[in-house]
Amino acid sequence: MGRFSFVAFGRRTLPERCIIYAGAYVPSRKERIRPLFDKWRLVRGSWLPYAFAKKQRKMFLILFNVYGASMTLEVLHLLKDGGVRKVFFIGSMFAKRIPIGKLVLPTEIVDKAGIVLVHDPARSVVAPSRSSLKSLKSGLKRLNQPFEEAKIVSVPCVLHGIKSVAEFIENNESIEGVELEASTFLHFSKKLHMTSYVVLYVSDNKRVDVVSSAKIVRETRRKALRNITKVALDLL
Repeated sequence: MGRFSFVAFGRRTLPERCIIYAGAYVPSRKERIRPLFDKWRLVRGSWLPYAFAKKQRKMFLILFNVYGASMTLEVLHLLKDGGVRKVFFIGSMFAKRIPIGKLVLPTEIVDKAGIVLVHDPARSVVAPSRSSLKSLKSGLKRLNQPFEEAKIVSVPCVLHGIKSVAEFIENNESIEGVELEASTFLHFSKKLHMTSYVVLYVSDNKRVDVVSSAKIVRETRRKALRNITKVALDLL
């Protein structure tokens, strides 16, 4: 234990709490959340940028640049090797109807990313544990964070434009949105006996493109990121 953790993070033993920020990393992202912690060490690493942080005597491993299902799977095994027990996943999603910046609590995730289906062909839908879902709802309400519950789909990160997947999402009224990693994260964190949480925020929808640089859109996304981080710190 700890061999792979040491190579990735310079430590054989990691904090028992980890917060994952999914999506491509830009240095400015850390500046949005760093003030929420009492202490913060320099971000290190290139493939997997990370930092160790502290909040009210609790130590956290903060991870960035976790993009796609395969990377999510690899990261979970690294965390397990280092002794991490609790992981909070913060990601973004496209939504059909939910407005930009709204927090989303996935209740069911259809795996179209593929890794869950390879591991267990009978499991096409992944859901958070009842205890995790209950804790998240309580935490969001306690911190006065409005949220929506939704059924979503996890899709591949590099094979965009798959016609069958696009048609499934568009034609299924019960599907509210799309992201890349959540099905893999929930399925394999459970297999590794880790306590896991997932909260997403809407980064784009049919009216606002994911690459929009409008100031109000940027600020709305940043606020959502900070609000979910507050929930993560409260629960972990």
